[in-house]
Amino acid sequence: MERKRKNRTSRHRETANLKGAHVINALSFIFGFADSFFVYILSSFFAKVLGSDNVGVFYLVTFATVFVLLWHLRRLIRRVGGSVRSFFLLILAAIFASAILSVIPLGWPAAILAMLLLVVTNLAWVSLDVVLEEFSEDGVTGAVRGLHLTVMNAGIMLAPFFSTKVLESFDFSGIFFGLTLGYALLLATSIIFLRNGRDPDTADMEARSAWKKMLKEPNLFHIYVISFALEFFYVIMIIYTPIHLRALGFSWENIGLLFTIMLLPFVLMQYPLGVMADRRFGEKEFLIMSLGLAFMITMAVGLFSSPSLFFWAVLLFLSRVGAAGIEVLRDAYFYKQIDGGDDDLIAFFRTARPAANVIGALLAIPLLALFPLQGVFFLASAVLLVSLYSAFALEDTPVSA
Repeated sequence: MERKRKNRTSRHRETANLKGAHVINALSFIFGFADSFFVYILSSFFAKVLGSDNVGVFYLVTFATVFVLLWHLRRLIRRVGGSVRSFFLLILAAIFASAILSVIPLGWPAAILAMLLLVVTNLAWVSLDVVLEEFSEDGVTGAVRGLHLTVMNAGIMLAPFFSTKVLESFDFSGIFFGLTLGYALLLATSIIFLRNGRDPDTADMEARSAWKKMLKEPNLFHIYVISFALEFFYVIMIIYTPIHLRALGFSWENIGLLFTIMLLPFVLMQYPLGVMADRRFGEKEFLIMSLGLAFMITMAVGLFSSPSLFFWAVLLFLSRVGAAGIEVLRDAYFYKQIDGGDDDLIAFFRTARPAANVIGALLAIPLLALFPLQGVFFLASAVLLVSLYSAFALEDTPVSA
């Protein structure tokens, strides 16, 4: 029996533009590389400024700011003339921030500027999302989003190897100089290929209205819950897994190897999963399986303390098999529910990341004061378990012929 499409999705039909999508993929590779070049060393940068490893306050302030600004991103997009122009301006701001960081000394002004840089790049990703939606139609959204994430994550995988080399030779000034070049390349490429980009006609939408819109459409609400759970998983695992592995006696060299293995599913799996979701199964079944796997493996991370490198390579790899599946299927499902004119919903959807970062950090602080480190992994697994209800509650999307 043919699956029913949600009522709102039947009212639009985007024009597939795979050439345009490939341009966005190339930009996402550059952007992903630049972000990873910066983000993986950011906690060390903040720690040197603060003189302590307790750097959570920097992330709380940064992502709380992103959360608030995302509500007003639609207004910014309209004022500057569309998502393409807003993307240009945000990347231009990133170039200026990273260039200044490459020449000023380490200190609080540099830390504040680095936080602003992180805010700007988070908003730029949302603008790029709006542009990408113009190049997909519902029947190929999974494939378009899967390829997009695969290419982007390939850039993310490559960057830490190079950034650590630069950091060893040129300290943080070299990192920010390289970042300036990366963002300059991104801006130049985007101007060449997107200068005539088409933006959807949009009407004003306030934050409260966007929230009500989500609540009235259960599928959008449930996929937001799943997105929040995934981002909560990310923030807990990224911050606390290295600490846990160091406590088990692993060297940084071994941890680097583990993380390289861990990230492979994002490159190997997401495009095939997106295609299968479009053509054969839809997203719901794979989302349930991916969430179930992520839940079980996250529990295992908290339960086991094996000193075996092979054991942790397998465990962390499987955790990202689940996460990679959730990520591509979450995006494919959401973007099949909306079109390029729904940039308010796109902005709202992307609040899941800063909201999860803020709430995850806030909950972890008292939890770690009362329980051992493993408690944060049980917390993350509990959030994933709750999100399974939302996965079962989703109305599956139709598959293409």
